[in-house]
Amino acid sequence: MVSIKTDYVISPGTAKTTGHILVIHATADNNATAANIAAYEHRTWHSAFVHYAVDDKGAYQIGKPGYKAYGAGNVNKYAPVQIELCQFTDKTRARKAYSNFVALVKQMCAKYGIPLTLDSSDKTAGIKSHDWCRKTYGGTTHTDPWAYLTSIGISKAQLAKDLKAKTTSKPATKSSTKSTSKVDGYWGPATTLALQKVYNMKYQDGKISGQGHNAVTDAITGITYGTGGSPFVTVLQKHAGVKQDGKLGPATLKAMQKKMGTGADGKLSKPSAFVKAIQKDAFAGKKPF
Repeated sequence: MVSIKTDYVISPGTAKTTGHILVIHATADNNATAANIAAYEHRTWHSAFVHYAVDDKGAYQIGKPGYKAYGAGNVNKYAPVQIELCQFTDKTRARKAYSNFVALVKQMCAKYGIPLTLDSSDKTAGIKSHDWCRKTYGGTTHTDPWAYLTSIGISKAQLAKDLKAKTTSKPATKSSTKSTSKVDGYWGPATTLALQKVYNMKYQDGKISGQGHNAVTDAITGITYGTGGSPFVTVLQKHAGVKQDGKLGPATLKAMQKKMGTGADGKLSKPSAFVKAIQKDAFAGKKPF
């Protein structure tokens, strides 16, 4: 059973649903967590866009199941449950999120009497994708999960099979560029953790929170996308001598590159000479700058 947190639940304020449909969504926002999605909907919408967001750690409830949410157009009144799958560029996280997603879909289907059929001809019951909702009822243009699922090795046929299976299949694996504690030029959780330790930061978890999408952050694993910035980045900015807003972007990176003498272009190549330089110091317990 998937653990469900309720920190960001929105009071329904909507009518009860009448059908037995579960709508599956994809975030189309790589590396945004379930907490990110839930927090955004909580502060942005008066009524929920979906009922649950699920990632590699578990799920967050947003709307109240059995009451109308607004994620699937004209089918909303027939859908007591709508679930958003969080997308990850890290394949290990992606596989775990998918497993939790399938488990939560099954869990909700059992609870609300929804058949484990995928995009069947039944217009008021079953598990439905956006494409099915658009073609059958209209009123939605949101993203289907198929392109993302294909990218992690899961076809529509495989999802349909997993929904009815007792265990979930593992998506095809590909080599990962996730950093380990070696000087490899790839900035991942191990690099972040080493920096957190040498600068004696309060949180030492290998994660960088509250970042926006840009060429720098998208080249780093262990990023939590959202707003607000990161205390970790603020410390780095202080030592690099730039504005301390907690947001890691080209200007901050360029300043750090100047400190390291590795060529200041504000970009992270793969592998990166700059990352190798900070890894060499941080993994040895030294402050890079």
